[in-house]
Amino acid sequence: MFEFIQIYRIFCFFFIQIQPKTLLLSQVEPGHRYELVITTEDGLVRYRMGDIIRCTRFLSRTDNLLQLPSGMAEIPRIPLFSIVYRVGTLLNVTGEKTTEEHVLFSLQQTIHEWKQQGISVELYDFTSFPKLDAFPVHYVIFFELTTKSDDSIDTQLKKIRQSDIDLVVDRYLCKANNPYNLSRNAGKFGPAISILLRSGTFSKFQQKMAETVGENSLQFKTRRLLKDNDHIEFFYGNKLEIFA
Repeated sequence: MFEFIQIYRIFCFFFIQIQPKTLLLSQVEPGHRYELVITTEDGLVRYRMGDIIRCTRFLSRTDNLLQLPSGMAEIPRIPLFSIVYRVGTLLNVTGEKTTEEHVLFSLQQTIHEWKQQGISVELYDFTSFPKLDAFPVHYVIFFELTTKSDDSIDTQLKKIRQSDIDLVVDRYLCKANNPYNLSRNAGKFGPAISILLRSGTFSKFQQKMAETVGENSLQFKTRRLLKDNDHIEFFYGNKLEIFA
């Protein structure tokens, strides 16, 4: 059984350990963020998953993603969700709190611009980390692309320059997260560096995790915030060389 804890932004000078109120699926509302809570037959009781999600809207006949009955039928109120971030995976150097949702938005908008230029690619997966040993401090975003066009992914990527990637992704990061934008304008951050990866990099990383730590492929979740230097070097080692 799944339940939800509503996420509030509360600022206070001390913290009190309390058990937050849980909600059922029928009680969630669009526009709010929730943390997923699960109870299972195997003994987990209201276990907090650490996944922060946003209720985007309710499924309807006029604006839906799923096939609904064409005849007259009572359709329950079905909320649709998007993943925002996982607890502990914020890019948060100066209090800017850049989430997985912010990074995903910036990559998706960048790819949308490329499509308008005739570059037919899709986002496969991404991860990131804050490079604190550089001046100025900046984000590094690793991402892998795929394509549905007849041309190979290599043919599509030849149309992309590294300077264009960094410029556009950082611009959309500023648009997605205003505290990040303020920190960038104040000189606390340098522009984000976005690194394209070779095809198959995330699949190889999943295999690496299975072999080194025994992580089950069915339970594997991409690490949106890299903390292990070995993992960071793995992604650097799979950088795709493109025009500067």
